[in-house]
Amino acid sequence: MNEYDMVVIGGGPAGSMAACTAAENGLSVLLVERDPIIGHPVRCAEGVDEKGLCEFFTPDPSWIASEMTGYNLVAPDGTVVAMNVDGQKGYILERIIFDRMIAERAAGSGAMIKTGVEAVSMSEYRNGLRTVQLRNCSKEWSAHARVVIAADGVESRVARWAGLNTTTNPHDMETCAQVTLSGIDIDPNSFSLYFTKLYAPGGYAWVFPKGECTANVGLGISGDKTNGKNPCNYLDDFRARYFPDASVVARTVGGVQCSGGAEKIFADGLMVCGDAAHMANPITGGGIINGLIAGKIAGEIAADALKTQHGAIEGNLKQFPKRCNDRFGKMNRRFYRIKEGIFNIPDYRFNEIAHEMIKLPIEKRTPVRVLRSAVFNNPELLLLLAKVVL
Repeated sequence: MNEYDMVVIGGGPAGSMAACTAAENGLSVLLVERDPIIGHPVRCAEGVDEKGLCEFFTPDPSWIASEMTGYNLVAPDGTVVAMNVDGQKGYILERIIFDRMIAERAAGSGAMIKTGVEAVSMSEYRNGLRTVQLRNCSKEWSAHARVVIAADGVESRVARWAGLNTTTNPHDMETCAQVTLSGIDIDPNSFSLYFTKLYAPGGYAWVFPKGECTANVGLGISGDKTNGKNPCNYLDDFRARYFPDASVVARTVGGVQCSGGAEKIFADGLMVCGDAAHMANPITGGGIINGLIAGKIAGEIAADALKTQHGAIEGNLKQFPKRCNDRFGKMNRRFYRIKEGIFNIPDYRFNEIAHEMIKLPIEKRTPVRVLRSAVFNNPELLLLLAKVVL
């Protein structure tokens, strides 16, 4: 079979969710993943919030590494501020198992999954179809699709083949490095975020527990603030200060587009999802939940469009960016502007904020109060903060 209603390029959460939703709606679906294993390698800190996750899945111990019931903000001088979570929870995932679970659900709904397959080119939209040229280690072939989902991650080429601009300027590209450390003394139910220009200029460092003595430890730095060092160098310095005796059991590097969203994410016979469309939260860099949301919307829009006489023409896909915008796009653009303010705050001011917060009872240590202190002298950011809260 070489003609499908939908071809999905990329087997991460966004792509697999699009494939699953489309297959559940009766479409014939092919999902191709360049890597040989769905979910591997893991280029992610693996954290999600409970509310976002439970919109799609009931948490399963098989792909939950840790349950988060608290978190800390750590100032440049080492001051640790335990924050009020107001009963909210989060999870650190086992992404290899989690991603495979979504792909298996897609396959169970009728989608065809092929790993170790790379998309090497895509045609223009002609006569209601796009043709995607595919190859694996032994052959090359064509697949014809009434609609293509570009979910090929940060390195996305598929959208550009359709004439969409998904490039990112260095300032908005967070270059990241992460290690999984073992043999460390941590609270297994609280994650920590470190804000300091010494180790993470234009970004932050994180410690996400994955059990009693193991954690994902990493950092992201703005691409135009590297000061001649790569993120691995910064991470080595960070580990030397905070976890000098830990064992490194895994390493990964990658990037996160923190631009607030790509300018255009659809065209005739094409929708762009997940990291390929810059859907990560610009402040946190988290993109799993937004990817799931976008993938589900794309699958639903495709199913509706292909029922019409003119199929997946651009006009029939225009609800895709609108629905994504309503769910998270508007908020991401506001977060981007807040990020531009808080990541320029000097280290001494972060220390002052931490010292102010530590004096408060924990029930008053909220993100809103931290942000309000951080942007106190910037009226525009205070207004944006009020909008975010509302």
